[in-house]
Amino acid sequence: MTTIRKREKENRRDRRQEKNLLLEYQHNEFDINDISLGGLSISAETAVFSELQEIEATIKHRDNLIDMNKITLPMIVKRINNETNETAFQFQALNDEQFSILEAYLTGRAISKKSPIM
Repeated sequence: MTTIRKREKENRRDRRQEKNLLLEYQHNEFDINDISLGGLSISAETAVFSELQEIEATIKHRDNLIDMNKITLPMIVKRINNETNETAFQFQALNDEQFSILEAYLTGRAISKKSPIM
């Protein structure tokens, strides 16, 4: 007998994905646990950020030794979990170029040479 399990439906607009990315903020790098078009979560000491704090931080590939493929985005701290040391951010008012670059990160598409990366 074969058992088929149905995946739990996520209650979010944009599906989160695990990626090999880092968040850079004030010369510190944090592992990105998961990311979507709406936001991301990182592992960080809870004292680093405060809820509703608005920041600009840079997302970049972990294995990139050069600074070409990175993007700086405005975001706000939405949730801090003291037990797991996880901090969740929501992206704020992305322009078309930022959205396109973020989408390329998530889909694995090559970033167009016409789109300069910040």
